[in-house]
Amino acid sequence: ITLLQPNLHTHNIKLIYEQNRDLTYFGLENELFHVIMNIINNAQDALVDKKPTNPFIKISLLKEDDKSKIIIEDNAGGIDQHIIDKIFDQYFTTKGKEGTGLGLYLTKIIVKASLNGDIEVVNTKEGAKFIISL
Repeated sequence: ITLLQPNLHTHNIKLIYEQNRDLTYFGLENELFHVIMNIINNAQDALVDKKPTNPFIKISLLKEDDKSKIIIEDNAGGIDQHIIDKIFDQYFTTKGKEGTGLGLYLTKIIVKASLNGDIEVVNTKEGAKFIISL
């Protein structure tokens, strides 16, 4: 959060952090860091592009059953229903020549293979919500 705040502040994006329980993670810290940063950077790009009123990124940590969940959501309007099933595909990008189509693909690979977890995305009334289950 300390690393993200200055850049988000530059774009007037509010970062909301909620932690319902103390969670401890034992595993590959750098890989988890990469996953979270990629999702937040994508959310920031969408917020800067779409310019919603009072832009925010919300990070929630919670425990459900035997899973720890990291939920990252924004209010950038969501992901077009025609492409939401493709965003984790290799080389799929909505950023034109600026994107490689590898960010979310690698994010999913890391979550599944290295972190032994799962990742999904859904649209909310305000934007996109990524749910990482570990």
